[in-house]
Amino acid sequence: MEWQYVLLIALGGALVFIAAVILLYRFFFKRFFDILLSAVALVLLSPIYLALVIAVRIKLGGPVMFKQPRPGKGGKVFKLHKFRTMTNARDENGELLPDEARLTKFGKFLRATSLDELPEIWDIFRGKMSIIGPRPLRVEYLPLYNEEQAHRHDVRPGLTGLAQVNGRNAISWEEKFDYDVKYAKNVNIFTDTAIFFKTVGKVFKRDGISQEGNATMPFFTGTKKFNVLVTSCGRRVELVKAFKAARDALKISGGVMCADCSETAPALGFADKKFIVPTIASGGYIDALKDIIERENISLVVPTIDTELMLLARNRETLEKCGARILVPSVEATEICCDKEKTAEFFAANGFAAPKTLSAAEIENYVGEYPLIVKPKDGSSSINVFKAKNAEELAFFSKYVENAIVQECACGDEYTVDILTDFGGEPILIVPRLRIAVRGGEIMKGRVQKNEKIIALCRDIAKKLGYVGQLTVQGFLTDKGEFEPIEMNARFGGGAPMSIKAGADFCGMLYRMLRGEKPTYFDGYEDGVTVSRFDDSVAVEK
Repeated sequence: MEWQYVLLIALGGALVFIAAVILLYRFFFKRFFDILLSAVALVLLSPIYLALVIAVRIKLGGPVMFKQPRPGKGGKVFKLHKFRTMTNARDENGELLPDEARLTKFGKFLRATSLDELPEIWDIFRGKMSIIGPRPLRVEYLPLYNEEQAHRHDVRPGLTGLAQVNGRNAISWEEKFDYDVKYAKNVNIFTDTAIFFKTVGKVFKRDGISQEGNATMPFFTGTKKFNVLVTSCGRRVELVKAFKAARDALKISGGVMCADCSETAPALGFADKKFIVPTIASGGYIDALKDIIERENISLVVPTIDTELMLLARNRETLEKCGARILVPSVEATEICCDKEKTAEFFAANGFAAPKTLSAAEIENYVGEYPLIVKPKDGSSSINVFKAKNAEELAFFSKYVENAIVQECACGDEYTVDILTDFGGEPILIVPRLRIAVRGGEIMKGRVQKNEKIIALCRDIAKKLGYVGQLTVQGFLTDKGEFEPIEMNARFGGGAPMSIKAGADFCGMLYRMLRGEKPTYFDGYEDGVTVSRFDDSVAVEK
């Protein structure tokens, strides 16, 4: 009867092992089987690997492998390996052609048979992937997932998964993510076994390879909406259009909305949604913005006039608790930009060669050269800015202008510089524009010029100011080639769309930062572009 005891012990051991596998599958045995099966597969499939390497090299050229960053467990990025299925064909501008134009018959065969994914077995063996799990998608999608969809990264991505055996690329993104999250929350050996055998059937049937009308799945634009609110929108039609164009180019969901105290503000006619709000000085402006931000799920508030900047800066924390990022810097930086006297002090304290600001005593006893510039220290749009050509005019204008400051007159070509920093304060886009023609303090004709001295100095200004967001610096390029800054505005300048016309994608960069991306410094805009603005009419009431 000894064999019977041996059999019972063996059966008992087997049952214990099976129970352990079932109970500990997610925490230990899933990875154990991944290592074991991938190691065996790498050895057995090595002749097929060699044949495919040769075939891909002949059919598509080099490199044979397609390597791309993909997010793994916990969103940690790794390099995924696949056999190439597309050519590197480009258009006349050097841009890659669409996927369907580069996917060859040979590439389609590799995808239909899933042979292109065989190198991922190596990624499984090294622990970056699993045999079964949600497919690893683009890194760009990470900030686009909603809270529920993000759970697909609670487990290692897989060579195949629940979504793959329930439609693969022929189902919608929402359906795909529903399957991924369902799997991530219920990992077990029975589901994995079923998925494995269903995958074999899917591969032989070659179904669900792509979505109708696409060579691959269309780009995921996110279920999260990024709504932008342009405040005090007034005549900022160009800026509203620029945000809408950037949104559409990036395939972002969300609206470009506008708020103003006047129902006849032209930009309201171009907004996806418009709001009439109290005046800035009324006392109800911030509450109105809070209501809009919460009700419309606003992601970014873009101020456009100087008179609202300090109010927004002081209430930024309150407003941002409602869910939106407010495109104004700190109170200190905003105050320096809005107060011309503090601006001059900042330039002097940091060694920038700005025109000298005269003290009250120096004004009273001035015996130097004229003209001098007299302007309000909290002014905007060149309102009440005068040139005093002699002592009489200086005495008159310095009393006529409320809260006046007097500065030496800068000489040379006048420039406006559009600057954008990332949300950490690092400058990522700097565009100098020569002011050719100005009307009412706003540029009407300008020319983009990549002057490296101006760019370097304005980068230094932004960093020393500790600036975050959109900044406009005005100044003069002297005959000696030195740039003398005179003013700063803590917002989009009225002429910023001229820089955007030259390829400086300020709005697109802001959208990408909202999505969680960290853009690097960009200087790919076109140099020497001359832009001329014009007026247009729009019916605002019927």
